[in-house]
Amino acid sequence: RWSLTSVPRLIIDSLREDPLYGQQLPPVSDSINENACQLCKQEKLTFEPPPMYCFPCGARIRRNGPYYAYDTRDTHHSVCIPCYNKSRGHTIEVEGQMFPKARFQKKRNDEETEECWVNCERCNCWQHQICALFNDINYDVKQAYTCLYCYIEEVKRGLHVPSPQSAVLGASDLPRTALSDHIEERLFKRLKLERQARAVQSGRSFDEVAGADGLVVRVVSSVDKKVGVKPRFLETFQEDNYPTEFPYKSKAVLLFQKIDGVEVCLFGMYVQEFGAECAFPNQRRVYLSYLDSVKYLRPGIKAATGEALCTFVYHEILIGYLEYCKQRGFTSCYIWARPPLEGDNIFYCNPTIQTTRTSDKLREWCLAMIRKATKEEIVVELTNLYDHFFITTGECKAKVTASRLPYFDGDYWPGVAEDMVNQLHQEEDDQKLQKKGNAKKIIRKRALEAAGHTDLSGNASEDDMLMQKLGETIYPMEEDFIMVHLQYSCSNCRSFMSSGKRWACHQCRSFYICDKCYSAEQELEERERHPSNSRETHELHPVDIVGVPEETKDGDGIIESKFFDTRHAFLSLCQENHYQFDTLRRAKHSSMMVLYRLHNPTVV
Repeated sequence: RWSLTSVPRLIIDSLREDPLYGQQLPPVSDSINENACQLCKQEKLTFEPPPMYCFPCGARIRRNGPYYAYDTRDTHHSVCIPCYNKSRGHTIEVEGQMFPKARFQKKRNDEETEECWVNCERCNCWQHQICALFNDINYDVKQAYTCLYCYIEEVKRGLHVPSPQSAVLGASDLPRTALSDHIEERLFKRLKLERQARAVQSGRSFDEVAGADGLVVRVVSSVDKKVGVKPRFLETFQEDNYPTEFPYKSKAVLLFQKIDGVEVCLFGMYVQEFGAECAFPNQRRVYLSYLDSVKYLRPGIKAATGEALCTFVYHEILIGYLEYCKQRGFTSCYIWARPPLEGDNIFYCNPTIQTTRTSDKLREWCLAMIRKATKEEIVVELTNLYDHFFITTGECKAKVTASRLPYFDGDYWPGVAEDMVNQLHQEEDDQKLQKKGNAKKIIRKRALEAAGHTDLSGNASEDDMLMQKLGETIYPMEEDFIMVHLQYSCSNCRSFMSSGKRWACHQCRSFYICDKCYSAEQELEERERHPSNSRETHELHPVDIVGVPEETKDGDGIIESKFFDTRHAFLSLCQENHYQFDTLRRAKHSSMMVLYRLHNPTVV
């Protein structure tokens, strides 16, 4: 709340050059329409309605489309037309409960919510709460509201003394962590070098070119979690003592920038860190689960490299994170380069001027970042999930099994694998399909043989069939499942090497084997030839593995936030309170409210 107590001096400037208006804030004397906002000169402005989903099938109900609804005191049940029509009898099942169809009313998804207003008791003018950066949570209704124009006039008359900017808690006042310090230090250093390069290119001095100032990186959530293995998949590998769950650290990282005196949240990512104490196959792995940004970073110019400056900044944050993970002893990072579904972002309602990336463009955006990290030797190799775990070529002796796939929370393949195992069990129990099984077995055996399975006597194992089905599903989009190697992996067993020695071939590109595989070859009466398809034998040279700590834990403590511990929690907060990011004015207000809640975690 800034009225009467604390006024950001640049609130008026925060409305200038907003994409919604494209013009400067007019003086107060220009206000003619009494129904218009004193600040933006607009009248009724409506929010983007929250997405509505059908409870039985989960499909999104399109805007202005018909649906059936049943409202109780606590909940709202919505059902799409197809599900309502498919439900036989006089009842319909919603979340495991049966409701009479007669209670459902046919509606249209066309409701609108108008932006709230606030009235100045001095001049009796009205302003949008978002335009005024009004904090309705912290507002005392017993205290008169004074608009910015009246407040400035009273300051000129000596009736008030403006509070300093430092009196308002912002992003820089949030707790610092080792991770945020590492990313910030790298980001500021790289931005300084980039600005110097732009100055040289333009023939101007450093101070004459614009720079990205006022940036703050903070970890707003860092909590311990566990991902449980789905029952059918676990049943498949119960004889292998496959873990029932994998512990990990979930972190949420945000980037803020002060724009026109107001801090705006521009970038966010959620990561899952599976440390050295975690069981195989998740040990020392990192999963970049969600990534999102809004296109408001200032200045909106191209960097010296030719890319957008915002791309340069976001890339540096990711490279800084990969560098931090490598220093802590993590061996690999996994990125599923899939564009989010509509409404499935971190930030609610991305800017309309910001187009959704296609799968190809998003993948190239990620690969461009990885190429930069490779030049700095942060990344040592780039592969994908399919090539690393589903294909055995050359001298690779790794077993093709689903038990080697990293099992991440919310990742694509675990859910698909669970459905496939259920399908395999159903096929085994279906007597009708058994009669047609001979032809299917021939096709499957050929596919398994191509995947490297040699023992095909009788029925193929459930694991083999699962990998064959998974491979068929993942292969068309294999390049989207990016696998970043932070440490070297063994070319024989495909395991990552974090201690001891790696044995490198100086004549072959990217050929390394671990101590275990090298010792096994030495024990053979006749050492296996490398390369396997050549008469010439290449010598392997030992390289000490240094700089990889035994423990991956950092010194940062637990940071809990009921609004940021999960992406869904933050998205729900924004949807319920209309914290949108589709325009700069709304992004400023939404960021202000998010920061207020971060500094006041007990606020409901």
